[in-house]
Amino acid sequence: MIARLRSNPHWLILGLVLVLAAAARFYMLDAQSLWYDEGNSARIAERSLRLIIEGAAGDIHPPLYYVALKYWRAAFGEGEAALRSLSVACSTLTVLFAYLIGRDLFGRRTGLIAACLLAGMPFAIYYAQEARMYALLALCAAASTWALIRIENSKSKIEKAAPGFLNFQFSIFNSLFVLATAAGLWTHYAYPFVMIAQGVACLACAILDKSGRGSKRFGRYILLSPIAVALYLPWLPVAIRQVTGWGVERLDYRLDAAAAEIYRALVVGITLPAGEAWLPAVLFGGVGLIGLIAGGRALLSARLALLSLIALPSVLLLILGLYREAYLKFLLVSVLPLCALTAHGIAEIGDWGSKIAHRVSLPSLTSNLLSAAGALVLVASVSPSLSNLYRNPAYARDDYRGIHRLISANARPDDAVLFLAPNQWEVFTYYQRDDRNLFPLTYRPASYDAVARQMQAIAATHRRLFALYFAERDADPEGWYEFWMSGNLYKVHERWVGNIRLAVYDSGSGRDAWPAADGATFGDAIELVEARGRWGQVRAGDVVPVELTWRALHRPTQRYKVFVHIGPDDGPPIAQHDSEPVAGYRPTDGWLPDERIADRRGAWIGPDAPGGDYGVFIGLYDPQTGARLPITRHGQPLGDRLKIGTVTIR
Repeated sequence: MIARLRSNPHWLILGLVLVLAAAARFYMLDAQSLWYDEGNSARIAERSLRLIIEGAAGDIHPPLYYVALKYWRAAFGEGEAALRSLSVACSTLTVLFAYLIGRDLFGRRTGLIAACLLAGMPFAIYYAQEARMYALLALCAAASTWALIRIENSKSKIEKAAPGFLNFQFSIFNSLFVLATAAGLWTHYAYPFVMIAQGVACLACAILDKSGRGSKRFGRYILLSPIAVALYLPWLPVAIRQVTGWGVERLDYRLDAAAAEIYRALVVGITLPAGEAWLPAVLFGGVGLIGLIAGGRALLSARLALLSLIALPSVLLLILGLYREAYLKFLLVSVLPLCALTAHGIAEIGDWGSKIAHRVSLPSLTSNLLSAAGALVLVASVSPSLSNLYRNPAYARDDYRGIHRLISANARPDDAVLFLAPNQWEVFTYYQRDDRNLFPLTYRPASYDAVARQMQAIAATHRRLFALYFAERDADPEGWYEFWMSGNLYKVHERWVGNIRLAVYDSGSGRDAWPAADGATFGDAIELVEARGRWGQVRAGDVVPVELTWRALHRPTQRYKVFVHIGPDDGPPIAQHDSEPVAGYRPTDGWLPDERIADRRGAWIGPDAPGGDYGVFIGLYDPQTGARLPITRHGQPLGDRLKIGTVTIR
């Protein structure tokens, strides 16, 4: 065995590349929370096969990945790393196929370089660390593409058969192509992009091959593809219904900007700003161009085939109006052919460099050594993106784990958590199995009255409410839920956690018994008629709701924010909440003279707030300058914040 490795060291190098690829994908695998879609995967995988199939029939993804994850979960567990490790395995196997494809098209050296590049590509690693189907999608594309290459390059019994394709005989590679293609179709509705690109690649080979074998190879592709589709027929009616009924809004974009964004994603992933991506983009582009034009006519069909596999999925994405950042992951299938074409360019540069080195008497600079150096340079150029992927919070997935910890840090039996997007319930209940008081709100509600009835029932039995806003434009196009809450609840806190906006409300229970505070005048245009709130003893984690009634003395000319501060008379606040009136729905520059505005708001006292006696203060300020409006009462100045109550934190 050792002697064999010494005589064929490429196997040892390939093994090392695969180990490094797996290590890069396993590294910090559970450092981040499951996000929205991953939580959906986790919960679907818990179901029976029947329920998985039924659920996928109402989803926008076929069921194969969820079925695979179900059995993977049974074998390896349901932890975050365990669920994501299925994608790690798929992505690492795809690196192996990068070697096989590069080897069969251009030789072993190119295959090793292609595997080395793919092992370190940030786009591939990002989705290898996600419990979703995209790594499996890329694996299916890689396996079927390699099978096509082997079919084209082999002198199997098929080529010795009688003329015509009726005498077609299956080989292992025929079977692999059929099964991998069928698996791709059962994995994602974008897989036909791969099939079209493969068909164009085979057609190009048929046109360029003057021997006549090319047309036979294209014919085999034409015969094999329907067999794969036949294995998909049971799901085809569901797929047609789902795809045709999938309402996707077409976004306006500039073609050059979209193409640049797609190329940047393929090279450096989605974890590096455009301004920092120029070096790897130039390196991969330049070397890839060399790979496309170098090698002579003998390899032209292989190079054009890779170009088809790189470019056509992106072209189809643009033609079908699916271009948007969230759908760039569909193009993960193009990363391997990009690596293979770039690897061919590196190998060509290595050969050129070796010849030049030999002419100037530097025989130690072999083509293998120069090619290895070139591959390492390209991998190193994308390392900033990998660093961001692992370490930079700006690129972290939505932190439902952190939100759950925040909510549960001082949980109350009557807390309610509201989910203003489908599938948020799934990911939240991955972290909190007790789903009592968790309310997935109606997706795209039919009317404001229906929203009001649903929210009144929830608010009547829950004092503190946590609302998780995500993809609001899709989930609640009219904004009825937030509008109802802004006018009927007391918003006390808001923060962004990734793409999730977490808002905390108080239902205002016991409002009739709240004491009132005297009003005052703010600036020269705004009068506080009355301030009421729930004063007295509170606990850390409580919310302090406040109801302010404003009146416009005359129409204000500027937009002001209102703040509520809870803190000592002469120190910084321990809790606060700032926003425009009525949760931003009634900005001050839209108030009419003598109009009265009921503004419900408050502040959330954090779980770690120190005990003691504190005042409740309000004020208005210009958000552009931070300058507060002066306050007067009966002509007497009161400073720039008004004390309206006192609370004691126990």
